[in-house]
Amino acid sequence: MLERWLVALLMTFIPVTVATAQDFPTKPIELIIPYGAGGSHDLTARALASVAHQYLGQPMLVVLKPGGGGAVGSQYVIRAKPDGYTLMLGGSGPNTIFALVQKAPIGPDHFTSIARINYSPAIFSVRADAPWKTFREALDYMKKNPGKFNFANTGTWGAADFPMRMVARTTGVEYNNIPFDGGGPALLAVLGGNGDGSFLFTAQLLPQIGAGKMRALAVTDTRRLRDLPTVPTLREEGVDVVFTQWRSVLAPKGIPPAVAEKLEAAFKRITEDASFQALVKQLGDEIHFQGGKEFEATWRQEWDGFAKVIASAQK
Repeated sequence: MLERWLVALLMTFIPVTVATAQDFPTKPIELIIPYGAGGSHDLTARALASVAHQYLGQPMLVVLKPGGGGAVGSQYVIRAKPDGYTLMLGGSGPNTIFALVQKAPIGPDHFTSIARINYSPAIFSVRADAPWKTFREALDYMKKNPGKFNFANTGTWGAADFPMRMVARTTGVEYNNIPFDGGGPALLAVLGGNGDGSFLFTAQLLPQIGAGKMRALAVTDTRRLRDLPTVPTLREEGVDVVFTQWRSVLAPKGIPPAVAEKLEAAFKRITEDASFQALVKQLGDEIHFQGGKEFEATWRQEWDGFAKVIASAQK
């Protein structure tokens, strides 16, 4: 009798679960950004949100939750109900580098990967009226004036901080490291004279270069950027450093597989949307889509490689 009752009880839940996955989403979805306004994550998220309703059937709301090098927003999503309505546009800054350095539980073991949207290298940039015309000139200044160059980063051990630490480790230069909550605040610090330079991304940097307010000196990729063909790579400037920042949609652990699959399919269609592609191009980026499982493998490979770099730097 008890067994029949348990079977009947379980059967009542099956249609509800299936219906929930089929109907998802029935309300707006929050996309958390673990950085401040105006950075590459924020701008990419708003491009996603501009077309998301066409493929999800519901609006996507961009919510900024900066702080703690990306830990505040990451923890918010990790603790959220795993129903697909709270997602995050994560990155290698908070979710690989910061997580490894601080041993923070915000890495690949603590999220479900939905999809990678794109990645981009960092660009070492200064104000247009700065005295340094090349990266070598800025590097020489740092060597001759230890601790005098005010570097505006996007959070300690973040996506700007890490490549600068790699540069310092490779070249032996010393500088004054000033943390800010994201690429937008770091850019404003440089523009306002509270920082001499930073590693930034094309999304927030290209408009400033076009307006004659910022100057790009070097990129952290293995090749020059399409939109900055005259700007050399760090390797071309004699510094063997390569670094790229990914932007991927992450969900809390425990999200129903059917919901995760539906979200992955929707984001794939978003990246194929002509309007979204045009917006990404305007930001100076390219699309590098990966599905959830493929990106998780990419992320874990990065995790293992960066772990070795950080372990060496902390000795």
